[in-house]
Amino acid sequence: MSPARSLHPLLLEPSYWRSRAQALEAHQGGVIWTPRPDLEAPGVRVLEFRLRNLDGGHLRGLFARSTWRTGPTGAVLRTVRPASRLEVRKDEVRDGVAEFVLQESAGRPLADRVLDVVLLSQVAMETDGITDVEVDHGSNRGDSDAAAIAQQLLIHRIVSPSADDPKL
Repeated sequence: MSPARSLHPLLLEPSYWRSRAQALEAHQGGVIWTPRPDLEAPGVRVLEFRLRNLDGGHLRGLFARSTWRTGPTGAVLRTVRPASRLEVRKDEVRDGVAEFVLQESAGRPLADRVLDVVLLSQVAMETDGITDVEVDHGSNRGDSDAAAIAQQLLIHRIVSPSADDPKL
């Protein structure tokens, strides 16, 4: 994926993000997974997650995986606005792509929302059976500046997609 619009170079300043991302290395947040059978469909298993962010608050979202396909799979991470309904793209999940949908927290500064996306990408990479994570920043809809920035930071390895990977 490429950004739908150009991001100002200062939004991707490596020294700024690397210093902010150091907090990710020390982060001790656990994930709580709750089955959501009310959101499931044939071939789609859905779990709700709650994850502690770097400020001690909680991030909330959904994780969906195909029950018809086994083995390692890639995942797509996307964000939705605070007032938006949390939904998974069931057809894409049935086709074999796992999906993480993060509900952005209202009133959080952009830098914190970017780190929330990076944190969830790390959780996704630690999820059993997930081989890679792609951030969907809503290029067709102009949805999320935070996701667009996080995607570029991860692609260019300004921050690490894995908590265990060294920062460049």
